[in-house]
Amino acid sequence: TGIFDSSESEYQGDGVVVAILDTGLDYTHSAFSVDNFTTTNEAFTLDNVSEKVNDTLAADFTPGLTGEDVYVNKKVPYAYDYADKDPDVLPIDSEHGTHVAGIIAGKDDRITGVAPNAQLAIMKVFSDTQTGAKTSWILAALEDCVNLGVDVINMSLGSSCGFSRAADDEGINEIYDSVREAGINLIVAASNSSSSAKGSTNGDTNL
Repeated sequence: TGIFDSSESEYQGDGVVVAILDTGLDYTHSAFSVDNFTTTNEAFTLDNVSEKVNDTLAADFTPGLTGEDVYVNKKVPYAYDYADKDPDVLPIDSEHGTHVAGIIAGKDDRITGVAPNAQLAIMKVFSDTQTGAKTSWILAALEDCVNLGVDVINMSLGSSCGFSRAADDEGINEIYDSVREAGINLIVAASNSSSSAKGSTNGDTNL
């Protein structure tokens, strides 16, 4: 990535599943090819994803959804679009999710991610037809991260301000609490598009 060279690291992400809540993934990119995925420790397989999929909200959104529908390959064993309610996660107008996935776990002749032997669960939370990512889409994806049993969640979602837990709805808190109770590491961009105080009623005090 130009930031951290993991090529000589003992840790390569084997046996770990990272869920990426973002704009989707171009899984045809060589960085996500099974030819470059060398782990022998697959936490998610087609068989266990097929067993788990019936317990997901994705299955509620798309009646008849099967493991084969959400399974791309052994590198990307789960992929679902929580915004448009279908298993098509190919991005329409943003490469951000693919970029993030490459930094985390991509591997080809030009790219080496931080954990190239990790598997990816792609939770697309940006719609092909609407702007932004609704809270309900994000929460549904988070709930399914718990249902599926991922190890890490990455949310590089643009937001200029942080938020106050006291002002959150109880239902939102319950989802985030369930992530913590499941022992899942949730990595979130605190302010991906501007300063943490931008838009504050007290003025932008963090220029």
